[in-house]
Amino acid sequence: MEKIAFISGETIYYWSSIVLTLATLTAICFFWSLYLGKGGNGVAAFSVVPLAIVLSLLLGRLVHWYCRTSSYDSFTSAIKPFSPGGYALLGVFAGCALAAVIVRLVHFDRNLPQMLDCMAVAGCAGIAVGRLACFFNSADRGQIIASTQSLPWVYPVTNAVSGATEYRLATFVLQAMAALVLFLILLLYYLPKKRKDGDTALIFLLFYGASQIVLDSTRYDKLFFRSNGFVSVVQVLGALGLLLVIVVFSLRMVKARGFRFWNVLVWLGIAACIGGAGFMEYYVQRHGDLAAFSYSIMSACLLAAAGLILLLRRLAQPARRRR
Repeated sequence: MEKIAFISGETIYYWSSIVLTLATLTAICFFWSLYLGKGGNGVAAFSVVPLAIVLSLLLGRLVHWYCRTSSYDSFTSAIKPFSPGGYALLGVFAGCALAAVIVRLVHFDRNLPQMLDCMAVAGCAGIAVGRLACFFNSADRGQIIASTQSLPWVYPVTNAVSGATEYRLATFVLQAMAALVLFLILLLYYLPKKRKDGDTALIFLLFYGASQIVLDSTRYDKLFFRSNGFVSVVQVLGALGLLLVIVVFSLRMVKARGFRFWNVLVWLGIAACIGGAGFMEYYVQRHGDLAAFSYSIMSACLLAAAGLILLLRRLAQPARRRR
Protein backbone atom coordinates (compact mmCIF):
# COMPACT_ATOMS: atom_id res chain seq x y z
CA MET A 1 0.00 0.00 0.00
CA GLU A 2 1.44 3.35 -1.07
CA LYS A 3 1.47 6.19 1.50
CA ILE A 4 -0.07 9.43 0.31
CA ALA A 5 2.00 12.61 0.74
CA PHE A 6 -0.74 15.09 -0.20
CA ILE A 7 -3.74 15.55 -2.49
CA SER A 8 -4.20 18.48 -4.86
CA GLY A 9 -7.63 18.54 -6.42
CA GLU A 10 -8.09 15.14 -8.06
CA THR A 11 -4.35 14.43 -8.16
CA ILE A 12 -2.76 12.20 -5.53
CA TYR A 13 0.94 12.53 -4.76
CA TYR A 14 2.64 9.56 -3.12
CA TRP A 15 5.76 9.69 -0.97
CA SER A 16 7.44 6.95 -2.99
CA SER A 17 7.00 8.95 -6.21
CA ILE A 18 8.50 12.02 -4.55
CA VAL A 19 11.52 10.04 -3.36
CA LEU A 20 12.02 8.49 -6.80
CA THR A 21 11.87 11.95 -8.36
CA LEU A 22 14.54 13.17 -5.94
CA ALA A 23 16.62 10.10 -6.79
CA THR A 24 16.37 10.90 -10.49
CA LEU A 25 17.42 14.51 -9.89
CA THR A 26 20.33 13.29 -7.76
CA ALA A 27 21.58 11.02 -10.52
CA ILE A 28 21.18 13.73 -13.18
CA CYS A 29 23.06 16.35 -11.17
CA PHE A 30 25.94 14.01 -10.40
CA PHE A 31 26.10 12.91 -14.03
CA TRP A 32 26.27 16.47 -15.34
CA SER A 33 28.88 17.50 -12.77
CA LEU A 34 31.10 14.48 -13.46
CA TYR A 35 30.70 14.41 -17.22
CA LEU A 36 31.11 18.14 -17.81
CA GLY A 37 33.84 18.29 -15.18
CA LYS A 38 35.82 15.75 -17.21
CA GLY A 39 35.50 17.86 -20.34
CA GLY A 40 32.45 16.16 -21.81
CA ASN A 41 30.42 17.68 -24.63
CA GLY A 42 27.64 19.98 -23.40
CA VAL A 43 25.25 19.04 -26.20
CA ALA A 44 25.71 15.36 -25.39
CA ALA A 45 25.25 15.97 -21.66
CA PHE A 46 21.94 17.81 -22.05
CA SER A 47 20.55 15.61 -24.82
CA VAL A 48 21.30 12.22 -23.27
CA VAL A 49 19.35 12.92 -20.07
CA PRO A 50 15.82 13.36 -21.51
CA LEU A 51 16.46 10.50 -23.92
CA ALA A 52 17.59 8.27 -21.04
CA ILE A 53 14.50 9.19 -19.01
CA VAL A 54 12.11 8.28 -21.83
CA LEU A 55 13.89 5.01 -22.63
CA SER A 56 14.20 4.10 -18.95
CA LEU A 57 10.47 4.56 -18.38
CA LEU A 58 9.62 2.51 -21.46
CA LEU A 59 12.10 -0.32 -20.87
CA GLY A 60 11.52 -0.31 -17.11
CA ARG A 61 7.82 -0.87 -17.67
CA LEU A 62 8.43 -3.51 -20.37
CA VAL A 63 10.66 -5.54 -18.04
CA HIS A 64 8.13 -5.25 -15.23
CA TRP A 65 5.29 -6.24 -17.59
CA TYR A 66 7.30 -9.27 -18.78
CA CYS A 67 7.89 -10.47 -15.21
CA ARG A 68 4.50 -9.47 -13.78
CA THR A 69 2.10 -9.91 -16.69
CA SER A 70 -0.77 -10.77 -14.35
CA SER A 71 -0.59 -7.27 -12.85
CA TYR A 72 -1.79 -5.71 -16.11
CA ASP A 73 -4.97 -6.05 -18.11
CA SER A 74 -3.06 -6.10 -21.39
CA PHE A 75 0.19 -5.11 -23.04
CA THR A 76 -1.45 -1.94 -24.34
CA SER A 77 -2.56 -0.90 -20.87
CA ALA A 78 0.92 -1.59 -19.53
CA ILE A 79 2.73 0.73 -21.96
CA LYS A 80 0.09 3.46 -21.98
CA PRO A 81 1.61 6.74 -20.67
CA PHE A 82 0.89 7.41 -16.98
CA SER A 83 -0.81 4.05 -16.58
CA PRO A 84 -0.62 2.40 -13.13
CA GLY A 85 2.02 -0.25 -12.60
CA GLY A 86 5.62 -0.78 -11.62
CA TYR A 87 9.02 -0.29 -13.17
CA ALA A 88 12.10 -2.50 -13.07
CA LEU A 89 15.51 -0.99 -12.35
CA LEU A 90 16.98 -3.31 -14.99
CA GLY A 91 15.05 -1.37 -17.60
CA VAL A 92 16.52 1.88 -16.29
CA PHE A 93 20.04 0.50 -16.73
CA ALA A 94 19.20 -0.58 -20.27
CA GLY A 95 17.57 2.77 -21.06
CA CYS A 96 20.57 4.79 -19.87
CA ALA A 97 23.05 2.60 -21.74
CA LEU A 98 20.96 2.73 -24.92
CA ALA A 99 20.67 6.52 -24.67
CA ALA A 100 24.46 6.80 -24.38
CA VAL A 101 24.91 4.58 -27.44
CA ILE A 102 22.44 6.67 -29.47
CA VAL A 103 24.20 9.90 -28.51
CA ARG A 104 27.46 8.33 -29.61
CA LEU A 105 25.99 7.16 -32.92
CA VAL A 106 24.78 10.67 -33.80
CA HIS A 107 28.27 11.96 -32.95
CA PHE A 108 27.23 14.29 -30.14
CA ASP A 109 29.94 12.55 -28.14
CA ARG A 110 32.87 10.44 -29.27
CA ASN A 111 33.82 8.85 -25.95
CA LEU A 112 31.12 6.35 -25.02
CA PRO A 113 33.16 4.64 -22.23
CA GLN A 114 33.66 7.97 -20.44
CA MET A 115 29.93 8.71 -20.54
CA LEU A 116 29.18 5.24 -19.17
CA ASP A 117 31.69 5.82 -16.37
CA CYS A 118 29.89 8.99 -15.31
CA MET A 119 26.51 7.25 -15.58
CA ALA A 120 27.75 4.44 -13.36
CA VAL A 121 28.91 6.74 -10.56
CA ALA A 122 25.82 8.96 -10.79
CA GLY A 123 23.57 5.91 -10.98
CA CYS A 124 24.88 4.64 -7.65
CA ALA A 125 23.91 7.94 -6.02
CA GLY A 126 20.45 7.74 -7.56
CA ILE A 127 19.95 4.14 -6.46
CA ALA A 128 21.04 4.95 -2.89
CA VAL A 129 18.28 7.58 -2.69
CA GLY A 130 15.69 5.76 -4.78
CA ARG A 131 15.68 2.58 -2.72
CA LEU A 132 14.47 4.62 0.27
CA ALA A 133 11.11 5.00 -1.51
CA CYS A 134 10.27 1.58 -0.09
CA PHE A 135 9.91 3.17 3.35
CA PHE A 136 6.48 4.23 2.06
CA ASN A 137 5.22 0.95 0.60
CA SER A 138 5.57 -2.79 1.22
CA ALA A 139 8.01 -3.63 -1.60
CA ASP A 140 11.58 -4.92 -1.55
CA ARG A 141 11.61 -6.81 1.74
CA GLY A 142 12.69 -10.27 2.83
CA GLN A 143 11.64 -12.92 5.28
CA ILE A 144 10.18 -12.27 8.73
CA ILE A 145 12.85 -11.62 11.37
CA ALA A 146 12.02 -12.33 15.01
CA SER A 147 15.39 -11.61 16.61
CA THR A 148 15.41 -7.83 16.07
CA GLN A 149 13.04 -5.02 15.17
CA SER A 150 15.46 -2.19 14.37
CA LEU A 151 17.03 -0.68 11.27
CA PRO A 152 18.97 -1.31 9.12
CA TRP A 153 18.06 -4.99 9.38
CA VAL A 154 14.31 -4.92 9.83
CA TYR A 155 11.40 -2.63 8.97
CA PRO A 156 7.71 -3.25 9.68
CA VAL A 157 5.15 -3.94 6.99
CA THR A 158 1.41 -4.50 7.33
CA ASN A 159 0.18 -7.83 6.03
CA ALA A 160 -2.38 -7.06 3.32
CA VAL A 161 -4.48 -10.12 4.22
CA SER A 162 -4.44 -10.27 8.01
CA GLY A 163 -3.67 -6.64 8.79
CA ALA A 164 -0.99 -7.74 11.24
CA THR A 165 2.36 -5.98 11.49
CA GLU A 166 5.28 -8.10 10.30
CA TYR A 167 8.93 -7.26 10.88
CA ARG A 168 10.71 -8.27 7.68
CA LEU A 169 14.28 -7.98 6.49
CA ALA A 170 14.72 -4.44 5.15
CA THR A 171 16.33 -5.46 1.87
CA PHE A 172 15.74 -2.01 0.41
CA VAL A 173 17.80 -0.38 3.19
CA LEU A 174 20.66 -2.82 2.67
CA GLN A 175 20.53 -2.13 -1.08
CA ALA A 176 20.62 1.62 -0.45
CA MET A 177 23.60 1.22 1.89
CA ALA A 178 25.45 -0.97 -0.62
CA ALA A 179 24.81 1.56 -3.40
CA LEU A 180 26.02 4.43 -1.21
CA VAL A 181 29.25 2.63 -0.30
CA LEU A 182 29.84 1.74 -3.95
CA PHE A 183 29.14 5.35 -4.96
CA LEU A 184 31.80 6.65 -2.56
CA ILE A 185 34.31 4.03 -3.71
CA LEU A 186 33.74 4.78 -7.40
CA LEU A 187 33.80 8.54 -6.81
CA LEU A 188 37.15 8.33 -4.99
CA TYR A 189 38.46 6.07 -7.74
CA TYR A 190 37.22 8.16 -10.67
CA LEU A 191 38.00 11.72 -9.58
CA PRO A 192 41.68 11.96 -8.50
CA LYS A 193 43.43 11.25 -11.80
CA LYS A 194 42.98 10.02 -15.33
CA ARG A 195 41.62 6.49 -15.47
CA LYS A 196 41.19 4.18 -18.41
CA ASP A 197 37.83 5.07 -19.88
CA GLY A 198 35.26 2.37 -19.21
CA ASP A 199 36.97 0.85 -16.19
CA THR A 200 34.77 2.68 -13.69
CA ALA A 201 31.66 1.33 -15.41
CA LEU A 202 33.12 -2.18 -15.41
CA ILE A 203 33.97 -1.99 -11.70
CA PHE A 204 30.43 -0.76 -11.04
CA LEU A 205 29.07 -3.69 -13.01
CA LEU A 206 31.30 -6.05 -11.02
CA PHE A 207 30.41 -4.93 -7.51
CA TYR A 208 26.81 -3.93 -8.09
CA GLY A 209 26.14 -7.22 -9.83
CA ALA A 210 27.76 -9.15 -6.98
CA SER A 211 25.77 -7.26 -4.35
CA GLN A 212 22.47 -7.85 -6.13
CA ILE A 213 23.13 -11.58 -6.49
CA VAL A 214 23.03 -11.71 -2.69
CA LEU A 215 20.47 -9.03 -1.85
CA ASP A 216 17.93 -9.90 -4.53
CA SER A 217 17.93 -13.45 -3.21
CA THR A 218 16.48 -12.17 0.09
CA ARG A 219 13.48 -10.42 -1.51
CA TYR A 220 9.99 -11.88 -1.33
CA ASP A 221 8.99 -9.98 -4.48
CA LYS A 222 11.76 -10.95 -6.90
CA LEU A 223 11.27 -10.65 -10.65
CA PHE A 224 11.30 -14.09 -12.27
CA PHE A 225 11.65 -15.36 -15.82
CA ARG A 226 8.35 -16.46 -17.30
CA SER A 227 9.87 -19.71 -18.49
CA ASN A 228 10.29 -21.15 -15.00
CA GLY A 229 8.93 -18.84 -12.31
CA PHE A 230 11.72 -19.39 -9.80
CA VAL A 231 14.96 -18.07 -11.38
CA SER A 232 15.55 -14.41 -10.52
CA VAL A 233 16.10 -12.11 -13.50
CA VAL A 234 18.26 -9.77 -11.41
CA GLN A 235 20.50 -12.56 -10.16
CA VAL A 236 21.03 -14.01 -13.63
CA LEU A 237 21.86 -10.62 -15.15
CA GLY A 238 24.12 -9.83 -12.19
CA ALA A 239 26.03 -13.04 -12.89
CA LEU A 240 26.22 -12.17 -16.60
CA GLY A 241 27.62 -8.77 -15.62
CA LEU A 242 30.37 -10.50 -13.66
CA LEU A 243 31.07 -12.73 -16.65
CA LEU A 244 31.39 -9.72 -18.95
CA VAL A 245 33.91 -8.06 -16.63
CA ILE A 246 35.88 -11.31 -16.37
CA VAL A 247 36.06 -11.62 -20.16
CA VAL A 248 37.16 -7.99 -20.68
CA PHE A 249 39.88 -8.05 -18.02
CA SER A 250 41.05 -11.52 -19.06
CA LEU A 251 41.46 -10.46 -22.69
CA ARG A 252 43.44 -7.44 -21.56
CA MET A 253 45.65 -9.58 -19.34
CA VAL A 254 46.41 -12.11 -22.05
CA LYS A 255 47.10 -9.33 -24.54
CA ALA A 256 49.48 -7.58 -22.13
CA ARG A 257 51.34 -10.64 -20.82
CA GLY A 258 50.56 -13.49 -23.15
CA PHE A 259 48.96 -16.73 -22.05
CA ARG A 260 50.51 -18.23 -18.90
CA PHE A 261 49.69 -21.29 -16.83
CA TRP A 262 48.88 -19.18 -13.78
CA ASN A 263 46.13 -17.47 -15.81
CA VAL A 264 44.22 -20.73 -15.58
CA LEU A 265 44.73 -20.82 -11.80
CA VAL A 266 43.20 -17.36 -11.40
CA TRP A 267 40.25 -18.32 -13.60
CA LEU A 268 39.74 -21.54 -11.64
CA GLY A 269 39.80 -19.54 -8.40
CA ILE A 270 37.12 -17.19 -9.74
CA ALA A 271 35.02 -20.14 -10.93
CA ALA A 272 35.34 -21.83 -7.53
CA CYS A 273 34.21 -18.68 -5.71
CA ILE A 274 31.24 -18.13 -8.01
CA GLY A 275 30.38 -21.82 -7.76
CA GLY A 276 30.46 -21.56 -3.97
CA ALA A 277 28.07 -18.59 -4.11
CA GLY A 278 25.78 -20.55 -6.43
CA PHE A 279 25.75 -23.52 -4.05
CA MET A 280 24.86 -21.27 -1.10
CA GLU A 281 21.95 -19.83 -3.13
CA TYR A 282 20.72 -23.41 -3.64
CA TYR A 283 21.37 -24.16 0.05
CA VAL A 284 19.51 -21.14 1.46
CA GLN A 285 16.40 -21.93 -0.57
CA ARG A 286 16.18 -25.26 1.26
CA HIS A 287 17.42 -24.16 4.68
CA GLY A 288 15.74 -20.84 5.33
CA ASP A 289 16.48 -21.10 9.05
CA LEU A 290 20.20 -20.79 8.19
CA ALA A 291 19.78 -17.68 6.04
CA ALA A 292 22.28 -15.55 7.98
CA PHE A 293 24.96 -18.23 7.63
CA SER A 294 24.18 -18.89 3.98
CA TYR A 295 24.21 -15.26 2.91
CA SER A 296 27.40 -14.60 4.84
CA ILE A 297 29.20 -17.39 2.99
CA MET A 298 27.66 -16.31 -0.32
CA SER A 299 28.85 -12.74 0.24
CA ALA A 300 32.35 -13.90 1.16
CA CYS A 301 32.55 -16.03 -1.99
CA LEU A 302 31.46 -13.16 -4.23
CA LEU A 303 33.85 -10.71 -2.57
CA ALA A 304 36.68 -13.18 -3.11
CA ALA A 305 35.64 -13.56 -6.76
CA ALA A 306 35.55 -9.77 -7.15
CA GLY A 307 39.04 -9.52 -5.65
CA LEU A 308 40.39 -12.07 -8.13
CA ILE A 309 38.66 -10.28 -11.01
CA LEU A 310 40.34 -7.03 -9.97
CA LEU A 311 43.60 -8.98 -9.92
CA LEU A 312 43.02 -9.73 -13.61
CA ARG A 313 42.71 -6.00 -14.24
CA ARG A 314 45.86 -5.32 -12.24
CA LEU A 315 47.84 -7.92 -14.17
CA ALA A 316 46.65 -6.42 -17.46
CA GLN A 317 48.36 -3.11 -16.73
CA PRO A 318 51.84 -2.45 -18.13
CA ALA A 319 54.67 -2.92 -15.64
CA ARG A 320 55.65 0.76 -15.78
CA ARG A 321 52.13 1.89 -14.89
CA ARG A 322 51.92 -0.58 -11.99
CA ARG A 323 55.12 0.86 -10.50
